Amino acid sequence: MSSERRIYKRISEKVHLTYRVIQSGAGAAQFLPKDKGEGDSQDISEGGLLFRTKEPMPLGTRLELELRFPDVKYVLYPKAKVVRLEEFGEGAFYEVGLEFNQMFDDDQKHLLEHIGRLAI
Repeated sequence: MSSERRIYKRISEKVHLTYRVIQSGAGAAQFLPKDKGEGDSQDISEGGLLFRTKEPMPLGTRLELELRFPDVKYVLYPKAKVVRLEEFGEGAFYEVGLEFNQMFDDDQKHLLEHIGRLAI
């Protein structure tokens, strides 16, 4: 039996994103994320994304995002929660898993269309 827990189709795509911390998660005394930061996604789905950044952030941290897709005119502004953090190279960079928890209807429509075009 597979241990795969994902319910959404993920596509590998590098999307530049900026974020703003709106609420720090557990362990904020250990990891203090910057108020603002940026990174590049490794993959994205309707439910969230995985991105790489130089800034660690604790699980549960809530972010406002700005996602700029290559060769697409629209920008998405979802809110998300950190659900995974993995350190690489003794703090050289981190992979952060985000779960979208608030998104405008138009943004969700654009995201689904974009994923549908690339998943073919």
